[in-house]
Order: sequence, then structure tokens, then C-alpha cells
Amino acid sequence: MIAPSPTLFALVVAFLAVHELDAIRNHEWRVFFAPLPVDDETGYRAFTALHVPLFVAVVAFYPVPTFRTGLAVFAVAHGGIHLVLRNHPRVEFAGWFSGLWIYGASAIGVLSLLVATW
Repeated sequence: MIAPSPTLFALVVAFLAVHELDAIRNHEWRVFFAPLPVDDETGYRAFTALHVPLFVAVVAFYPVPTFRTGLAVFAVAHGGIHLVLRNHPRVEFAGWFSGLWIYGASAIGVLSLLVATW
């Protein structure tokens, strides 16, 4: 398989990055750290700080075709997870604006995988 185009990859990354900004506003760490005795401030700080290595990996591994493909697959799966968990009591994402970033990344991921296979 040929890797997704750089432009579509950049769009997936941008949509996921904006989703993560929205995730901070919507307290997504409460879902991730639910089984742990973590207060809100610690959860916020850990959730936010853990994104540094993720973004470093995106920048560092961008040239690797399988990484770009993997991120597109992740974007699709990530949207599916949000869809399944949309009624979870700790999930605060609601409305079209949050959905735009979550499901937009998934749609662009699907498009980039389709384009890469043509």
C-alpha cells in the first residue's frame, strides 16, 4: 500500500490536534483516568503533558509511509471509539463542533486510505 498523501496526512493531524484541544475543554482525562484516584488538576496536567511525546512522534515519523497509514487507521478507529462511548457518563463531548474534529479526522482518514490505494 502506498502511504496517504502529505496533504491528507496533515489534515488528519490538524483535525486530531484540534480535537485534543477540545478534549481538554471537555475533560477527556476523566474518562482515561477514571479507574485511578486522580484529582482533576493532576488528570488535566498528565493528559496535557502526555501529548508532547505524541506530537513529537507525529513530527519525527512523518516520513515513514507505514506511520502515515497507521495514523489514518487510528483516526478511523478513534472516531469509532467515540461513537461507541458517546453515551458514557464521563464523556462531555456534545454538538457539531466537537463532532467535526472527531469524525472529520475519521472521514479524512478514510479518504486518505482510499486515495492511497488507487
